[in-house]
Amino acid sequence: MRYTKQFITLLSAILISATASAQRGAIEIGVGAGVSTNGNPSSNMAYTGNKGTLNYSGLLNGMYNVHRSISVGLELRALELSRVSEDSVYNTYLKTQIGGDDKRFVYSKMMVSACAVGNGKLNIMRGYLYGGLAAGYGFSRHDSKTRGNNESYRAPDGGSGFVWGLQGGFTYGISPAVGLNLEAALRNYNLNYDAGAPEIYPYTDLKYNITAYTITAGIKVRIMPKYKAQNDIPAFRGKGRSLSIPRPRGRRRR
Repeated sequence: MRYTKQFITLLSAILISATASAQRGAIEIGVGAGVSTNGNPSSNMAYTGNKGTLNYSGLLNGMYNVHRSISVGLELRALELSRVSEDSVYNTYLKTQIGGDDKRFVYSKMMVSACAVGNGKLNIMRGYLYGGLAAGYGFSRHDSKTRGNNESYRAPDGGSGFVWGLQGGFTYGISPAVGLNLEAALRNYNLNYDAGAPEIYPYTDLKYNITAYTITAGIKVRIMPKYKAQNDIPAFRGKGRSLSIPRPRGRRRR
């Protein structure tokens, strides 16, 4: 009986050690689409709306599991930044009124950011919860010389600057290699322009801070390395299995 307990203890230690080794190495590539909304810009952006809008949001990322509870990677995110003005905004220098017509103030038709991402993960049944931090750089791209029929104002092209944020989500496995993903994220953009601000002093460069809130839904594809256990990274679905582990060949009987 004593030797049985010792054997179980030894076997448990070996399994724990093997699991620790198997917790690393999986790569997950995710793509998602959804909606975003944003607050008002700060600083010398004069045109601020008093009603939020629903804008598009897209996401592409690649994450590497350094541990069963930690993943790091890179993210590309694109979204629109805009708000609606129900009250007119008076520009002292230009002596004009803009807004008050339920049309949009567009700060960016396409705000693109590239960020380094780090997430903590909690393994649950057939998937995992995650949350973490992101930091990187973003830039705005659109045709600032034209406006849509639903736009009262469009910011200059070319704003760029530091981006930081938070994200959290849930991945649910539908197979050992594919999972459904739902993510909510906050991204704060600090944008600087080589263009004048729409303010009293036209030669002051435009500079402001704006925060976007996004929800995206999509899929994640897991790429498993050789000799790693599926259910230790953690599993998407099922009992898990070891992939590409060579079996020892026995001697042929003569």
